[in-house]
Amino acid sequence: MLKQSMWALAAAASFSVMAAFVKFCNNVYGPLELVFYRSLFTVLTILVIVWSHGYSLKTTHIKEHMKRDVMGFCSVSIWFLTLGQLPLGTNITLTYTTSIFLAINFIILALIRHTHIPWGAIGAIVLGFTGIVNVVQPSFASGQELASMLCLSVALLDLFIYWQVRRLGELGEPSWRIVFYFALFSSLATLVGVFLFEGGFHKPTYQSGLAVLGMGLFATIGMLTSTRAWIGGNMLLVSCLGFSAIPFSEIISVLFFNNESNWRSLFGMLLIIVAGMLATIFTKREEAKLQAKK
Repeated sequence: MLKQSMWALAAAASFSVMAAFVKFCNNVYGPLELVFYRSLFTVLTILVIVWSHGYSLKTTHIKEHMKRDVMGFCSVSIWFLTLGQLPLGTNITLTYTTSIFLAINFIILALIRHTHIPWGAIGAIVLGFTGIVNVVQPSFASGQELASMLCLSVALLDLFIYWQVRRLGELGEPSWRIVFYFALFSSLATLVGVFLFEGGFHKPTYQSGLAVLGMGLFATIGMLTSTRAWIGGNMLLVSCLGFSAIPFSEIISVLFFNNESNWRSLFGMLLIIVAGMLATIFTKREEAKLQAKK
């Protein structure tokens, strides 16, 4: 459990740093262009790893990979569409409802299977989500109903993606192979999209070029670590620890972008930290009970 927790926290930190690099270059490149560079960096990095270690990219589960890749690309595309139509805080809040959907999913499964409902971990998720609302402080206005529904659809779609990633792990697919095929699919799809919707590629500056490299590096680390966490970890725990991306991002914003945190943001971050600790404790107890029954 400790190992999976570390993978989840590493993923949250990596994606937070990635987002910071995006801020340094999003005034130079289009959204699809950034996704293309991010995905291409991941493809090339994994190819180097595969070549240097003698791994194989061959798989007998192409259909399962395609399910994950298509859903993942649709999720990213819809999310980018909503970014310009909703306040950032509102967008983040709605996107993170994936964890709430996951909690509901576990309750329904437990009722169907007549098994124990993990109320402790589910309560920790609700607490963590409350922390997110306090940090990002969402606001809603009339005329944003469609964009809000689309953002919620991204959160729901991500739930199916997590289950599909777990399915691939159960089939014996390593995390780097799952990430490789997703990155390859995203690279090809966004390559077409850049020319169709953004008028082609932009000339990089020295600063934006370095920022793209940093974005690609931490995006790759984030995708590999998050996939590794979802494959073998307790899904409720991994989901709750994923909230830690919010405090990481807030700290980065204060240190590098001169943002100021208010008491409500600090309170929200405290709730997220407590939620992560509680989720870890409850998960450890559940695993101990299962071991005792064996």
